[in-house]
This record gives sequence, structure tokens and C-alpha cells, in this order.
Amino acid sequence: MQNNDLYNKAVKLKGYGSNNRLSPKEYSKLERIIPVCNGLSVKPKVITNLQEYVGFIEKLDYKKNYPLFYRGQGNCNYLMNPGSLRNNPKFERQVFDSFYRRFGSEIDSCKTNMEKLILMQHFGIGTRALDISENPLAALYFACSPMKKFNQNREAEFCEWGEVIIFQEPDVSQINTQPIYSSDVSLISSIAFVRDEFDLWRLGALWKNDHNLIHNECYIPLGDVIRKSIIARVPQNNQRIKNQQGAFILVNACEVTEVFGNKSCSKDLTEYLLEKTGVIYNDLLEKPSWNKYVKNNNTWELKFQKIVPYSGNNRIKIFDTDPFDIHKLYYREKDIQRVVLIPPDCKKSIVKQLERFNITEDFIYPDMDNVANEINENIRNEK
Repeated sequence: MQNNDLYNKAVKLKGYGSNNRLSPKEYSKLERIIPVCNGLSVKPKVITNLQEYVGFIEKLDYKKNYPLFYRGQGNCNYLMNPGSLRNNPKFERQVFDSFYRRFGSEIDSCKTNMEKLILMQHFGIGTRALDISENPLAALYFACSPMKKFNQNREAEFCEWGEVIIFQEPDVSQINTQPIYSSDVSLISSIAFVRDEFDLWRLGALWKNDHNLIHNECYIPLGDVIRKSIIARVPQNNQRIKNQQGAFILVNACEVTEVFGNKSCSKDLTEYLLEKTGVIYNDLLEKPSWNKYVKNNNTWELKFQKIVPYSGNNRIKIFDTDPFDIHKLYYREKDIQRVVLIPPDCKKSIVKQLERFNITEDFIYPDMDNVANEINENIRNEK
């Protein structure tokens, strides 16, 4: 997060951010229940060493059919905002086009749009996918050690409080953890490849082609086009994902801009779709509120635009606080979200403790160039 306004918003939204150095006796002051946004409260757990972290993880309510996922962040004030949506989503398609011009054959070898996002993420391109892991130690490493591979100013991040966020499928009636080939994963990943402004027909064409669907865009859940977050479990088909036990949270936030040629009711339809679940195109045609705008009953006359998450300038205020509906995925105890906070002065010692279990940067990123850099650095440190 490079923008100061976004940084201050993160502190305000998350409620527990702190730039101040605390003494060990003051750590406990952060372990309190704090109201944040959307009626959600959070209770952080401050850990100062690996043993405390493992003890906390062991007490989490783990269920076989409801796996836990973890995301480590080097700065606890970071918002849950993926790379491609962090600045302006209008550049999302441009980034893909630039990547494709250089690596078209690699992109063409991908079978799905989600595989394209994974490939881009692998090479450090920002996408709408947030990295998570089923390995709590890997997440702790991310929270404590800025990656040399991607970080130009590592020492600055060592001065910030780290964070491990925990996710879990909330209940069986609302399935948000899905395999890479699911229809929902296909829909959200397809939105990454449309322009900043798009219509339902154009999105449907990508979705059908990606998922080999026989039905058309009239069956797309419109609420998912507006606001959605979903956990995607991906094949462990490269060493990095295998070592990290990696998965992704796919996110989406858009608003309606035009309803069958009418722009004045776009805000109303956006709010309607935020409240209702399962609404599809044909449902709108049967509602007197919306079908009065129908002219030729064409899906290209229902138009959307990607919004800038957390910007403060959105017409719909939920996009400024919880744009992706991601809070439903947070791990809770008695309806209170639990997160782990790591004080800045404990990060380096925790990294040393993780090394004993072979959780190092060359394990997290086992690419040949990264391993070579790690070997060279270890030799320099031994001189």
C-alpha cells in the first residue's frame, strides 16, 4: 500500500493498526475485542515467538470439511486489496495485454482464465487473486520476512507489525471454497479479462468459452458480478504452489452503469443486486421495476463498470469498507474474527526459528534464480 490515504483508511477500518513501538508489557493492550466495520468485531492475538503461534493455531476450531487458510502480511494495516485493483481497475486488462504480447504462447497453453491468472501471479504480476496458504507456518513467514524476490525496501517492512489472517468456509449452505474448474471461479476470473466498462453479453462470451457452458449469459448470477469473494483451491502442479500449499481468494467489485439504455436507475439496480441473491437476467425482465426499460431485450444493454475498492469516491458506500464481501470468509470464534499480530522487534527472531523447520525464502520460492540468490547470501553472511 503506497498511498497515504489508503494507509490511513486501513488503520481506521481494521482498528488495530499501530505504528508505535510497544514494550512487551504493552502487547496485551492490543488483545482486546475491537469493533471494525459491517458489524464485525476482531480480537487480535499477539505472538512474540514460534511456540506461541503454534499454540494459538492448535486451539483453532479445525473441522475436516471446513479447511483453514492463512494469509501472512508484512504490515497489519494493509487492506485486503489485490494487486490489479489496488490502483485503478481500468489497468487490469491493459496489464494482461502487455503480458500476453510477451508471453503469448505460455498464456495460450492455459486451459482456463484462472490458470492465466495463476501464471501471471507466479511471475509477480498483480492480479485479482489474493495468495493464501493451507500451511500456517508459510503464512507466518510471509508476515515476518519481506521477500527479497519482490521487495526493494525490506528493512522498512521489518519495522511494521505483521499479521496472519485466517479464513474458513462459514457453513455448508454457502459454498465459497471451490476447485479451479468451477463455474463461480470461472466467472470471477473471466471478469479480469474484460475492459473496465463491459456489458453482460461480453462477459457471458468469455464465461461460456472458459467453462464450456451450453447455456448463455442470461444465467449469470448478477449479484456475483457486483460483489463476490471466493476461495479457489488450485492444482499443486508447480513446486512453488506445492511448497506453499497455496490457494487463492478471487475477488470482484463492480456496479451497474446502464440498464437497457437508462443510466438514471443504475445505482438502484446495483443496490438491489447487493441485497438479493441468485438474481439472473431473466428475473429482471419479469420485474416491473426494471422491464419498463427493456427495448430489444438485449443483454449487451445491461452494462457494468469495475469500481476502485476503498477509494471513498464510490456511489455505493459498501465498496469503501468491504468491497468484496470478504468478511464472510474470516475465521470466527463466537462471531468474533481472530487474527495474529507480530510485533516488529520479534520478526527477525521468528524467521530464525522458522529456518529450523526449513521454512525459508528458497523453500517458499523454489525457483532456480531465487535459490541461487539465497545460496550466495548465506555464503556472504558466513564470511
